[in-house]
Amino acid sequence: MSSGEVASLVGKYQEWLRPRGGGITVSGGEPLVQANFVRDVFKRVRSLGLTTCLDTACHGDKMIWNEVLPHTDNILLCLKGMDNKVASGIARAPVSEMAKSKEFALFVRDNYPNIRLTLRWVLMKDLTDTDSELEALISFALELDPVLHCVELIPYHELGKDKYGLLNEPYPLEGMPPYRLEDAVRVKERLKDSGLFTVLSNV
Repeated sequence: MSSGEVASLVGKYQEWLRPRGGGITVSGGEPLVQANFVRDVFKRVRSLGLTTCLDTACHGDKMIWNEVLPHTDNILLCLKGMDNKVASGIARAPVSEMAKSKEFALFVRDNYPNIRLTLRWVLMKDLTDTDSELEALISFALELDPVLHCVELIPYHELGKDKYGLLNEPYPLEGMPPYRLEDAVRVKERLKDSGLFTVLSNV
């Protein structure tokens, strides 16, 4: 599907979406791998008076980011972890790549102050809910004014596990228990007490 076809499809709903501040979210995979396509979709969608949202864990560099960000209203940024080694273990990606998402958030803050940024944080027992990880998250999030909208906490679940079985692939997080709601609520209160607008995802 071309960028024009995507925009045309979205355009069919513009009379309903526009009064509600609605628009389109592009996710993945990783949408910044196809930055030119996302740029073209966003430009066309914005020309209809609709909003754009980028759901990303971050890819590329400033040249790639600058293709998409001028046409972006909202960002959902998934941070795998504050410590790059922790993030690497979760994402199964090189440690050298794990700082990029934090660099991206700071780049947005410094260059695109009108974008609304949501940090997404998956809660995983003894990985991303440790004191060191949460304190680092709080400190980093507080640095992101004025672009930070909120921190979205997402309790870890196993909804994607069956897909690995169908592909005959080992599940990389085997043994990781689903995150308990009562523990997630405590983390939410901790972040709120630190001055962060925090929401708890139902998924």
